[in-house]
Amino acid sequence: MLFIVNPKAGNGRAIKAVENIKNICERNRISYSIEFTNYPENAIEIANKNIAKFERIIAVGGDGTLNEVLNGIIDSNAALGVLPCGTGNDFARTIYKTMDIDKILELLIKSDYKKCDVGKCFNKYFINIASVGLDAEIAHKVQRGKKIFSGKTSYLYHLINTLVQYKNKQFKIQIDNINIESETLLTTISNGKYYGGGIMPTPDSDIFDGKFDICHIRKINKIKIPFLLNKYIKGNHKDFNEVSFYKGKRVKIESDDLFAVNLDGETFLANKVEFQLKSKYINLICPK
Repeated sequence: MLFIVNPKAGNGRAIKAVENIKNICERNRISYSIEFTNYPENAIEIANKNIAKFERIIAVGGDGTLNEVLNGIIDSNAALGVLPCGTGNDFARTIYKTMDIDKILELLIKSDYKKCDVGKCFNKYFINIASVGLDAEIAHKVQRGKKIFSGKTSYLYHLINTLVQYKNKQFKIQIDNINIESETLLTTISNGKYYGGGIMPTPDSDIFDGKFDICHIRKINKIKIPFLLNKYIKGNHKDFNEVSFYKGKRVKIESDDLFAVNLDGETFLANKVEFQLKSKYINLICPK
């Protein structure tokens, strides 16, 4: 087993987990190695150079670290593991019933792996959720904005700031053979169930079913947005008239204006994107 540790993840939680890794691997007589990341996308490089040496490669950090390790082992036989030590740990919520580090380490050692779905956008893969619209704009501002605040305070600041200024974008969306053209608040393209620290845009998502779950929210009166978001966080937003759900394997989104795109928490700007579902594409270590 190779553990790729992001030392900055979770305000030191990943570093603290190193002792747990050593103790449990040695107790189970597991051959293991630990490597630390030093800069953005370093986990991709570390994973990629080790895919032939290790059967199981474990991302120790948050969803960003997991995404890097995924992209490092893609198209290999190595199995991907998740030791959640970040702030959101959203993908881990999909596959684990516990967030106890020691229990998860035992699962990573003893559980089998299973082929799971992943998404692809341009040349990058994602395992959890992609999105465009309001939430992607907020994430983009958190990442690119001036560090006036940190952590959740920064997110709330940018949430309020974005809500005040946000103008719904006119999107052309194609989901397989379904065409949608509307002013849009946000659209999520989900493989996993959670993002943004436990928000559930598509409660029926399944990482093994060979399809994306898509939540499309059309333009909504700004007065209603706080009520929508309260329901959206808990996955109880299906009763709003502006909300529609779809399933599909290919999603194309375009606009005359640049818009933020979120892939597993990392953002970029585009005016046209395509998301493809790659069915049963990666070996994922997960409990039965």
